[in-house]
Amino acid sequence: MSGYVARVRHEGTPGGDIGLDPLVRSAAQRWREADPLLPEPVGFAPDSYPLLTVSDEDSRTVAAGSMHYTWYQPGEVGRIWGVPDQHWLTPVVGGPDPGRALDSLLTSWRDQLEDLPTGTGSESAALVSWPARDVAGIIPLQRHGLQPYTVLAARPRRRGVPPSLPPHDVTIRLADRGDLAQVVALLMEEHRYEQNFGGVFLQPDTAEQTRRVAARALNRSRSWIWLAERRGRAVGLIWVSPPERSRWAKSLVRARPIAHIGYGVVAADERGSGIGTALVGQAHQALDSYGVSVSVLNYAAMNPLSGPFWHRMGYRPVWTTWEVRPALALR
Repeated sequence: MSGYVARVRHEGTPGGDIGLDPLVRSAAQRWREADPLLPEPVGFAPDSYPLLTVSDEDSRTVAAGSMHYTWYQPGEVGRIWGVPDQHWLTPVVGGPDPGRALDSLLTSWRDQLEDLPTGTGSESAALVSWPARDVAGIIPLQRHGLQPYTVLAARPRRRGVPPSLPPHDVTIRLADRGDLAQVVALLMEEHRYEQNFGGVFLQPDTAEQTRRVAARALNRSRSWIWLAERRGRAVGLIWVSPPERSRWAKSLVRARPIAHIGYGVVAADERGSGIGTALVGQAHQALDSYGVSVSVLNYAAMNPLSGPFWHRMGYRPVWTTWEVRPALALR
């Protein structure tokens, strides 16, 4: 990376602008060209520190990244879906050679992680979310030891397979509070399967945490959880968060309004029978009627079932989260 200079800023300037507007505009142009579903890159607020910056030979800022740290205490729900010690970099990369700029930014980030006074433990990870279609970042991310971990995929309205009927002896209906035990059982089956891909870490209280979250959803006047039953036995579900409960996703995609699919589960002995397709069709009909412009969901990059299934349902990758464990395995 000869000629590129990396710096770290530990405190901001007063006011709302820290002088990175040209960089943000450059990144926005590349994002628009790569993927129309991507939002505008978010600029850096004065409190976005510590902030890494990379300048080229002409002292123009070609990359910046804010560093964030998350620690999940034992018993917190977030600990189910990742290691407890998480170090995030949020990059904005522009200029004529974004791959080179990102490479230099990641090198600077590695130096900062090494210098952390608290250190990083064996249960730590370094994570970066990068636009899936911005292919300029793939080789630099790989070069630094990061691997695809999860995918955020999106489905614009009315995309995907046409609605289909479930098998003749399967019924689909909205779940209610009386279905709590069956819903929790299916979710725990899903959690156990997802452990195989390093994205779920079951804790002693995971079942109870899952029960509490599901109970809140089922107590709503419309749960937005559809349950598939075969002769009274729950064999699958799909759990949707409508736009009023998916506002957090506004920073991920450009379209509005947005809905989020949190779970799509089919019992292991029922997979391949059309139940999953019928459940998704039911949810999509409801979302399209509700006026939802785009629905989003996450799946493990290494899950051999999720990616192919959701792609058939009309979803395609928008963001990929890259990860390396432990954090100091970052090269």
